[in-house]
Amino acid sequence: MVPIFAGALRRLEEMHLEYFEYMDGLSTEELDWSPGPEMNSLCVLGVHVTAAERFWIGLGIDEVIERNRAAEFHASGFELEALKARFVSNLEFYREVFARQDGDRLAEVVDVSHYMERPSQEVSRGYALLRGLDHTAEHLGHAGMTRQLLDGR
Repeated sequence: MVPIFAGALRRLEEMHLEYFEYMDGLSTEELDWSPGPEMNSLCVLGVHVTAAERFWIGLGIDEVIERNRAAEFHASGFELEALKARFVSNLEFYREVFARQDGDRLAEVVDVSHYMERPSQEVSRGYALLRGLDHTAEHLGHAGMTRQLLDGR
């Protein structure tokens, strides 16, 4: 596997394990708990992160999925194993497709607006790959804080 993809896979595996640590042992009701108005539950974070990650990384490797971003923020009722399965499915996909990548297309420019409703935004496929990693990391911090607040209730 090309080093950039091997490194991305390793970091995704690490972050997904951290998400699991924040979710482990929680009931569906606890996964749906929100720390306050306009704040996301662990369920919402898990659904949103897995969809956004798969979208952005998919854009980076020309394997884009459709997603309903607005619906991600209304997710609820996921049992722990179903939520974890979303992360596992992403990793299985990455292991398969990253092994076939050579990195030659990372400089290609794509317009994100072709795949989701937003103003024209041209990015390189390399940027999209990095955005998938960055976004997952950004919300990992939110998940950790949500778990701390949940435990401290």
